[in-house]
Amino acid sequence: MSSNVDPAITDALGLDPSTTKITSHGGSGFASTFKLSSTVNGKDINYFVKTGTGEDAALMFQGES
Repeated sequence: MSSNVDPAITDALGLDPSTTKITSHGGSGFASTFKLSSTVNGKDINYFVKTGTGEDAALMFQGES
């Protein structure tokens, strides 16, 4: 499985880049969402990733903390 995942994400989660992929999964006007899929100890694992830029995104992320 080839990886186009930012190395900062795989490093932070301790994932093997060779078994990790990211695909678009919805979104909104000020955020992009992705499904991150990998294999850990022989088991499939999925994460939800949300990114955004700008003032609206900053406000959204502040409200989620």
